[in-house]
Parts: sequence; structure tokens; C-alpha cells
Amino acid sequence: MHIITSAQQQSFHPQKQYTKSTAWFDDSRGWKSKQGGLSTILAVTTDANNMGGLFIRKMAGVAGLAYHTTKLWPIVFHSPPEHDKKSNSGRWIGASWGEGHFDPLLTLGMIGDVCISIFYMNRMDDLKNAGAGEIGMAFIFASLIEAFIFGMYLLSRRMNRKASAPTTRRVNANANSDRYDPEEDPNSLPSRIVARTVLIVSSLISLVAVRDLFFPGTILSFIPRDDIYLEWTGAFLHSPPPDTVEADENGLEAPLFEGDKFISQLMGLYLSLCCMFKVMSALGWSKGDRRFGPTRGNVDRSGVISSRMIWKAQAFGNTILLGMLRLFTPAALSASLDLRWHLMLVAYEAFILCEFVDFSRRR
Repeated sequence: MHIITSAQQQSFHPQKQYTKSTAWFDDSRGWKSKQGGLSTILAVTTDANNMGGLFIRKMAGVAGLAYHTTKLWPIVFHSPPEHDKKSNSGRWIGASWGEGHFDPLLTLGMIGDVCISIFYMNRMDDLKNAGAGEIGMAFIFASLIEAFIFGMYLLSRRMNRKASAPTTRRVNANANSDRYDPEEDPNSLPSRIVARTVLIVSSLISLVAVRDLFFPGTILSFIPRDDIYLEWTGAFLHSPPPDTVEADENGLEAPLFEGDKFISQLMGLYLSLCCMFKVMSALGWSKGDRRFGPTRGNVDRSGVISSRMIWKAQAFGNTILLGMLRLFTPAALSASLDLRWHLMLVAYEAFILCEFVDFSRRR
């Protein structure tokens, strides 16, 4: 672990001191220094370098980036509505604010922002004691303001929808066909393959994430080597299970590791919100099938459009999550924790999400 002078510590933000992130910062070697970036990741875990603690902090950053990217990417980069010339049925592609393609994204984003603000409110006393109360309030206000704007937009759309005359109507794609095609059913899921994949992979991720958020330090016996994971990431230091050897050894010193507990719970929160986006976009609504204008081929799969804009951003999130897991695999293996199964699951889900989105288009 690098030794940091008092002058360097004073230059750091209080939240970095609160979460003990300064332990991986060293600028004594100029441009060759390891100033908290990916170069601080080592291949072997020791008590001095605390690679498990660094893993939690990096994963929290990656999960937070994936969550906020899911809201930002579809809003900033999206294609205008147009007909898909490659489709025989003339499906409408692109995204339209007026037709409500962004409504599911904004609804989930509003829920996530409220959860983040509640989390920081619950930890505000600890942040204030560490001198990081200002950044905590900044997160709370930013999340609540964004949630308020999302909510007001959705409310105004709902009120205007009732006042405006209907310009769309549902059509049955199987009406002129003697053979039923489940792929054309407007009440079916946007993609059954994505739904099955997300249900398996994201359910497992959310199980561990929810445990880290609400029950840190609790061993899930049905997960292989879960006790090794908790020990490697330092959960037994800040949240030792009651009536155990860890509680006897670390119980009195646990309040000294509140910063480690904070960052571990923050990682669990962001991972849970990312899983919420993926599960709801795969299972939360149907394809939809609406006709616009007199042309029968002018059909809008509104549910598919809403899902794919989330899948594209979450595919990016899974990719950076996969890269971070790969970087920490040697360090985890030196602590008797095998991350290869985690890599395969995340990689498979990222592959499936990429298969059902078109990265050549802004949608």
C-alpha cells in the first residue's frame, strides 16, 4: 500500500478519504506513477495492496457509468423516425418523443434517481462526519431534480394524450394470414431470447447486488465460494456476520470501515438498477403494433424501439463490466476466487444484447 503524505491527503476530496480511495494513489514517480487508474490493478492479492477493496471501487464506478449511460445515450443519440427499407412489412424504426418511445426509459430513470437520492439520504450522517456532506447533497439534489423533470414530462404527456385526438390505432398483423406467426403478435415480448437470457443472468447478478446493498456480509451458502468473495472484498471487516469468528475479531473495529461499506452498497445499488433496466426492457412491456396513416405497412413497434434503446446502452455497460472483471481475474484467482464463470455469464448476456441492436444506427 502506498504511503501518502499529509499534504497530499489535504488535497484530496473528503469523499475519497471517506472511502479510503487514496490508498491506491501515488504521484511520487511523475508520469510513471499509479494515480488510481487501471495501472493500480495488480496480478496478486496481498494484505498490503488490498485488491479486493480496489475491485469494489472499480466495479462501483463501472456500474454507475453503465446506469447513467443508459439514460444519457438514447436521449442524446437517437435516429429520427423513418421506415425500415430492409423490412418487407415496412416497420417504423428510429425513436420519436411524440409517440412515447422514450416513456419507459424516463420512467425507469426516474425510479433509479429516487433510489439513489434515498441511498445518499440514509448515509448523509456518515458523509457529514467525514466532511463529504456537500458532495452527498449534490448527488441528492441532482438525482431529485432529474427525477422531477422526468416525472413532469411524463405527467404532461399523459394529460396531453387525453386531450388530443387519437391518430393511431392498433392493427393485427395476423389478420390477413391463415397461419399464426408469434413473431407478429403485438402482445408478445420484444424478444424471447433476450428475455430468457436477461432473466437468467441479471437475476443472478441482482441477487448478489441486493445482498451487498441490504445485507452486506451475509453469506449465501448456495453460491460457490461466496465466503471467499466476501473476505476478499472486505465485507467481513465492515459487516461481520453476527455470532461468527469474524464478528469476534472485527466487530469492534467495524465502524472504522464505514467508507468501505458505503462503496460496497453503492456498487450493489448501481448493479441492481442496471439489472432493473434490462429485466424491465425484456419483460416489462410488449412489442406493440400500431398503424399510422392510411398505409397498412406503416407499423410502429413501439415496445421494440423502447427496449432496443436500453439494450444498446446496457450492452455497452456489460462490455465495460466484462473488461473490469477480466482485469481483476488474476488478483481474484490468487485469493482462491475464480471469476471465469462471472466472465462467461456477463459476456453471454452482452453478446445477446448486441445481437438484437444495430450499432450502425443511432437509436
